[in-house]
Amino acid sequence: MPPRFHSCSCHLHRRGFLQLLGAGLTVTLPAAAFAQTPAPSTPLIPQPVPPFAAPVAPAVEGKTLLLICNEPLAWQTANNYMKTRNLAGKYTPVEVAGAAIGLVSDQFKSSRAASWRTVTAAITPDVTRVIALDHRGCTAMKSAYDVGKLKDGLIETETHRYTLAEFRKQLLARNPELQVEIGLVGDNGKAEMFT
Repeated sequence: MPPRFHSCSCHLHRRGFLQLLGAGLTVTLPAAAFAQTPAPSTPLIPQPVPPFAAPVAPAVEGKTLLLICNEPLAWQTANNYMKTRNLAGKYTPVEVAGAAIGLVSDQFKSSRAASWRTVTAAITPDVTRVIALDHRGCTAMKSAYDVGKLKDGLIETETHRYTLAEFRKQLLARNPELQVEIGLVGDNGKAEMFT
């Protein structure tokens, strides 16, 4: 018979020790201790409570509609102007032959009703501002008015001023709540805005 080795004087066998240890764990550790609970991802830090303030509604800005001529040159110059006003990508363009000229000139009488339908269809309820930009050297100007007027910059400017003012008057008769800005843009993207 092999000799038995005891490490303590209490003569506690290994099996008895394990049974005693298991009974102690069962008593001291509740079952909930074995359930996995997620650790909080970030410690909870108390935040200072701000003083009472009335809620502020965010400012709502209406959309802008840009009326331009359908010539490729007009698109680029008008877009350059809109960049100077920090409106690049924040407007809806509407192209009509001659811009304001195509909407008010007698020369465009046959297409005028269709052009007005295009403009009014683009004025959705959230549009609050219309910017109408005619451009220098416009082919529609040559067609609608005397070509000689384009040779004199002052006469060209005044003709555009008249057509743009007439456009604004007719648009406001249809939609009086709109803000309408009118101007003449040059090849360099600089615009002369009219009152």
